[in-house]
Amino acid sequence: MEIEQIKLNGDERLIDALKLKGYTDIPSNVILDKTLTGIGATYAELHSCRNSIIIEPNVPVIVGKTAKNGDWLAVYSNTTVVQIKKYLKRTDVKYKKILTTPEGFKKVRKAADKSYSLIQETYFCLFDECEKLTQDCDYRVSILQPVYDFFDFKEKAFVSATPLEVSHPAFEGQGFKKLEIVPQYDYRKDLHLIVTSSYERIVREEFQRLKDSPCVCIFLNSVTGINELVNSLHLEGESRIFCSEEGVGKLKDAGFTNAVSSIDYPLAKYNFFTSRFYSAVDIELNVKPDILILTNLNNAVYTTVDPYTEAIQIQGRFRRMFEDKQTFNSLTHITNTRDLGALSREELDRQIEEYRTTYQSLIERYDKTTNSARKTSLKQQLKQICKDYLLDERLNIDYFGIDNKYNEERVKSYYQSGEKLYAAYEATKFFRVNYEERQEIIGEDDIFRIKKAPNEKERIRIFATKLIKLNEQYKENPSIDKRFFLKLLHDSCDFADLIIEAYEVIPFELKKQVIWDCCNKKNLEIALKDQKNENKRFSPEVLWDIESSFRPYIGHNIAKEETKKMFADIYSRHYILHNETGITAKVNQQTICEYFEATPQNKKKPNEWKIKCMLPQYITLVN
Repeated sequence: MEIEQIKLNGDERLIDALKLKGYTDIPSNVILDKTLTGIGATYAELHSCRNSIIIEPNVPVIVGKTAKNGDWLAVYSNTTVVQIKKYLKRTDVKYKKILTTPEGFKKVRKAADKSYSLIQETYFCLFDECEKLTQDCDYRVSILQPVYDFFDFKEKAFVSATPLEVSHPAFEGQGFKKLEIVPQYDYRKDLHLIVTSSYERIVREEFQRLKDSPCVCIFLNSVTGINELVNSLHLEGESRIFCSEEGVGKLKDAGFTNAVSSIDYPLAKYNFFTSRFYSAVDIELNVKPDILILTNLNNAVYTTVDPYTEAIQIQGRFRRMFEDKQTFNSLTHITNTRDLGALSREELDRQIEEYRTTYQSLIERYDKTTNSARKTSLKQQLKQICKDYLLDERLNIDYFGIDNKYNEERVKSYYQSGEKLYAAYEATKFFRVNYEERQEIIGEDDIFRIKKAPNEKERIRIFATKLIKLNEQYKENPSIDKRFFLKLLHDSCDFADLIIEAYEVIPFELKKQVIWDCCNKKNLEIALKDQKNENKRFSPEVLWDIESSFRPYIGHNIAKEETKKMFADIYSRHYILHNETGITAKVNQQTICEYFEATPQNKKKPNEWKIKCMLPQYITLVN
């Protein structure tokens, strides 16, 4: 896609920069990358001398903008088709401005009825915060409803400060180009990134730090997580929660009454926002807020925040510039890390290609067959692929769904480690990052994951991994309070003694089982018992018993069967049993060679051993 760069000076709005390049308004067939939030893209379209349909991802921004002008129409769940028809017929409004959610767009189409084609010819269609099509379509399929209509408009554009790469062939087919706004000044924002293995403790400490702040705005995409935080920090009387209408209902059921689904003033001291409010919404404050972004992977993977899009959008919600030319006091992102099993781009390429191959085969068979039963069966199979977001509601390839998969794996990969997340933030070139790693050898999050592990195997895997890390770090730094961390581990699992003993007795076997994903309680018990038997066979007391029993035969011959009987008696006296797989501690005629230098004498029956001496490595132990 062709890229055209447009310079933006510090005292300019978007429309000023566009006009200097010869554009009266936002041009058609572009993806407008604003780079900065709040420079007036939606404002420019609302005040342009043309009819417009502006698609916004969420209701709050629509309600907020249309409240400022009675000649603009908000279309969402509360809006009726009759209301839209009346608006379209108004003669007192020279330039119609319709702001609609993606789901509300079909009401506009229905209201226009036979004149819809005229609307597509004469209205400019602007899809605002366009990255949401890619980010949200996996759990909000309805966001894609206007896509086909969008490409049928004569004049249209995508716009966002954080657009994502798109693969839909219509962009190429209709000659779209990218307009990239390039600010001619340092627009970067300070961000404090804290990566921790004790999420709850660090969050409590951060709230303590902000106790004197006039306004704290917390962005956490989990209604459950917000509710737990408000209750644990006792913030009920000082907080408000902004979330979806469904979330408001859940919170009311939980006894929390101060939750709303749209921006409502005044704000409280502590204000919580779910992802519904991450973009587009303007938050107007008379005081400079402190912004806190929270990601808790223990409770919900969907609390991840993309540095390239969501983090930039979040800080951009606050539009008022104060005397120091800043819009907020502090911006902090606190997160834990976890291996979320992110696929590489190459792995995802292969997966998507398999989907495409299956799709092509099924669609060809579907088109060719005339048998209704076969068509029904093939359609069901095609719909199964739809569930994996490869096909849209018309059973065509869903390019935004495919982009969503790549985007999801990209973001997941950042949260594998603090270093990767820090690198992503740095790569955006939007933030000056103060990176702080508050990782502990064994933190609260580790204990939480052990206790909440879905099965025994996973519990042992996490426990053993932390135990191994603890011992490795203790070797490097003996001043570490190893007993403290062992106590933490011990209290996290009801069979902790078994795992700790296994690491002390069979460290290699424990690591091997963890790596091979075959580590369970039974396997550990067997391996530990086997190794204990093996260790006892070569303990000083057993060696002494063996040496004294065989001492009369040193330099002489002894029947092989007799040696077998003698070892069986010695092992029995010391309670040494051969293991369940029969590999060690199982007595036979060759057992003597594990302790003595002995030469076979097989010329006559019964076969004998001539014992020379005990093996050198054991003589010292016996002495």
